[in-house]
Amino acid sequence: MIEAIYDTNAREFIESWLSADMHDQYKVFETLVPQGGKILDGGCGSGRDSLYFLQKGYTVDAFDPSDEMIKYASEFTGLKVKKQKWEDLDAKDAYDAIWASASLYHVSRGDMASVFEKIAAALKSKGILFASFRDEDKDFVDSEGRALTSFNKDTFTSFLSPLDLFDIVAMTERKDSRKNKQDEIWLFALLRKKN
Repeated sequence: MIEAIYDTNAREFIESWLSADMHDQYKVFETLVPQGGKILDGGCGSGRDSLYFLQKGYTVDAFDPSDEMIKYASEFTGLKVKKQKWEDLDAKDAYDAIWASASLYHVSRGDMASVFEKIAAALKSKGILFASFRDEDKDFVDSEGRALTSFNKDTFTSFLSPLDLFDIVAMTERKDSRKNKQDEIWLFALLRKKN
């Protein structure tokens, strides 16, 4: 189970993710989300992004499936972080935006379409989704033993098209900003719910 990998290696993951520079992504995201709007940080990990949005005046809900990550993120942010997986998301018209930084890639390819339907249902009309994936041609298992669902620009566009739930606002590829991870490429996608 993926949660067990995070529970066992929580400190290592937390230290690594806290070092990532997300300011370019925050900046663009914030231009699309109403000031003081409600954001869901799904698979929040350390709580790094939740804390940033809280400090910017947004209302934030957060969840993660790992007990250790929940414990750390709750202490780090002061939020009551919920224990949940993307597959269990059941909110309706609740959020102005959803932030999914390096978390949706834990959803299996077979479940990805239904999870995107749940995300669309959870967003208000014209709500914004930020999602990031490892930019790879195919899914893979990483050095920590995590099975990761991956997309590049073409495969992600092909995945989204038949769902007809989101318009693509922007898609960019970027090298990882974390120490000793610069050989990893990420796909960052900003999407707007169609209605």
